[in-house]
Amino acid sequence: MNLVHGQKLAWQDRKAVSFTFSALHCGSFRLGYRPAERYGRHRSNGRRISLGTAFAISGAAASPNMGYHSSPVITFLLALWNVRLGWWLGNPGPAGDATHDMAGPGFSPRPLVAEAFGLTGDRHPWVYLSDGGHFENLGLYEMVLRRCRYVVVADAGEDAGLTFEDLGNAIAKIRIDLGVPIEFERVDMEARGEREPRCAPAMHRATFPYWAVGRIRYSHVDYRETPGDLGSEIDGWLLYGKPCLNGSEPIDVFHYARLHPEFPHESTADQLYTETQLESYRSLGEHVLDGLVQGLPFRPTFEALVERAQRYVVETAPGGRPRAVATAA
Repeated sequence: MNLVHGQKLAWQDRKAVSFTFSALHCGSFRLGYRPAERYGRHRSNGRRISLGTAFAISGAAASPNMGYHSSPVITFLLALWNVRLGWWLGNPGPAGDATHDMAGPGFSPRPLVAEAFGLTGDRHPWVYLSDGGHFENLGLYEMVLRRCRYVVVADAGEDAGLTFEDLGNAIAKIRIDLGVPIEFERVDMEARGEREPRCAPAMHRATFPYWAVGRIRYSHVDYRETPGDLGSEIDGWLLYGKPCLNGSEPIDVFHYARLHPEFPHESTADQLYTETQLESYRSLGEHVLDGLVQGLPFRPTFEALVERAQRYVVETAPGGRPRAVATAA
């Protein structure tokens, strides 16, 4: 939800807040929630927002207001040229008492002016929604907000240099807003070129892992008066996976990677995949997951998956020895 003209000065860098759709409720924990059966309902046929519409809004990357990506010049030009994928819906808070059950504004000049001049906020009857990545790209924020104890994140964002922008952004917002730190003992992933094999891979041991295991420290906020280790009672686990090349990939993936130096972080602007390109990404994803679940039963418990992930990270670490790294922030 865009807050380009938000009232909270501390948020002038992010210019957005998380907004969620579920089968039961739609809204934001900052403003409140409305019943999903009534929110954004079409007056003509009585239908509520569909899952497809929610997906389309979540993928609205090109938009006049784009959260912390917003720029006054780009905002004005996109609105002027009518380049928009965002969506206006009723405010789920008190300001939207008369609009939350409507499919969109009936009078468009005011929303158009708000888009063009970056005047979107949370105190008007209508709010402007766009790509979830304009606030936080992994969906981790909402999982921690709900106190999920086991969270699996597949970070498929374009990040050829492995700067971990999406992960760092999520962890920082979670710590600032929710007071919950997320700690990684080790992150051994490497970008292409740092240790890239020059010949086709034989069936050998991976040189570094695709996964990292983090501890979600709910115990820093939620206190429980029980004897023993509070962390084991309250804290959660984060399994974080990221596509990269560690030398153990299938031969067809290795071949495609040698021909395309940016793989597996080619530009997300490329929306027209070839057959070989699509299969290379699919095969790499399957290989990344197979390495993690190898040796587990068909339907493992989350506890078993976390235990296996911890062993996997150590087994595939450079030299097979633990290596301390700074807490991601």
